[in-house]
Amino acid sequence: MTPPSSSPPPQPHTGRRVLLNTGALVGSSLWRIAISFVLQVLIARMLGVAQLGQYISALAFLNLAQVVSELGLPNLLVRDLAQDPGQRRVYFFTALRFQLISALLTWLALVGLSLVLPISADLRTMLWLVGASLPFYAVTSVGQTLFQASERMELVMGVDGLINTLILALSVGLLFMGGQVRQLIAILVLTQAISAGVSLLLTKRNRLLPRVEAPIRVTWTELWRDARPFYGLSLADVLLHRLDILLLNMVGGDLLIGVYSIAYSLVRVVIKLIQSYWKALYPTFSRLRLESPPQYRRLAALGLRYGLMIVLPGAALTLGLAEPVLSLLYGDKALASVHTFQTLVWMTPFFLVEMYAITLLMAERFPRQSLLLTGVHIGGVALLLPPLTFYGGALGAALAMVMASALGATGGLYLLHRHHISIRVDKLWALLAATALAGAASLWTPLPWIARGLLGGLLYLAMIWISRAFTPEDRALFWRAVRAQKKEPNVELQDPASS
Repeated sequence: MTPPSSSPPPQPHTGRRVLLNTGALVGSSLWRIAISFVLQVLIARMLGVAQLGQYISALAFLNLAQVVSELGLPNLLVRDLAQDPGQRRVYFFTALRFQLISALLTWLALVGLSLVLPISADLRTMLWLVGASLPFYAVTSVGQTLFQASERMELVMGVDGLINTLILALSVGLLFMGGQVRQLIAILVLTQAISAGVSLLLTKRNRLLPRVEAPIRVTWTELWRDARPFYGLSLADVLLHRLDILLLNMVGGDLLIGVYSIAYSLVRVVIKLIQSYWKALYPTFSRLRLESPPQYRRLAALGLRYGLMIVLPGAALTLGLAEPVLSLLYGDKALASVHTFQTLVWMTPFFLVEMYAITLLMAERFPRQSLLLTGVHIGGVALLLPPLTFYGGALGAALAMVMASALGATGGLYLLHRHHISIRVDKLWALLAATALAGAASLWTPLPWIARGLLGGLLYLAMIWISRAFTPEDRALFWRAVRAQKKEPNVELQDPASS
């Protein structure tokens, strides 16, 4: 047996490691989104819309509780331990101790919160149960922090992939055996315990904790002072994606949340892809801003135009295809979600513009302005969703989300203009006209729904090609810049919303 090493094992070439890490994180994220979507479809079809609402609500409270219990430590320690590997052992056990205590306190707070919120008795029981996963999550979180600090993202992907696949397999088996949502929540607790064990095993097996280190004393006061900015960013991010469900529990019920969640399940996939899109372009923007400002500005404009070129027709085609698509996926139970889906999908172009502004503001070194935009979006949801849901139900909630995204996009364009950053979109008139044509074809053409969708898509492609909104030269520049980023060995890849 090889004796344990006193230092971390050597890493592969940095360029290869950047590509491996990026691919691992993207693959893990896409797999998680796919499994979540499949589970929601199965729960809605086999248990009903109301129980889907309970499941989604429990997950929303769990996601918020997880971020609260982490105390902002993962992002802080990934940064610091990557620069100082010799301190991994002491910070690993310090973070583990603090996050375990925080997890237990957060579980207790979740139980207390469930007793005062106007929620159903079934959901209250689920919140008590789902909180039991928080101590196991603390162990997993600290382990994955160490994996990321060690630039071993494939370990993160391995743990996430294994656990999410296990969740899917056990949940599907339970559903076909007649299980209910409470049992599905119990599966989350069980798999989180397995995740904690696997994370500890991989930490030991890969010798990520060096035995020799400079002795230091870590205090809670110092950690909290350093972690506080990261904590705020993490809370803002989880609220951006979960505040709607949390608020709907105050003004609606399980059935309303289920109707809304069916519509949002498809939109959420697009939202996550939009975030990944700008996250992938952010390092390139950061490099070109210094190396070649004209190319940076052109690539930014292309990135926005190409993004709109995809999300606009997707939203327009939804007008005519929402009912058959939702019925195909969820069955007749989804018919109540059709108008909600047709409304909610229009938040995607606004969110694309908002993330474009956030990304460019980060590249231009205005991180506080980026965080401000997220705050505007969250504030819009908090102010608009309760009253509009009270008067309009799930459709009102969808309208509130679209309006909040529009506020974020408008604020982003204002900040870009204020900092003299170009916001011009070439051929915008052609994109809007092609979008209207595609929507009209999908909505009013007397053809089967698949044929209507194909016709709308073909008309859209023909119009943007004729108007030269999409040219081979632009495409070549776009991919040349992205490929150039992959050849840069020392570029830092990071999420613009968490920098």
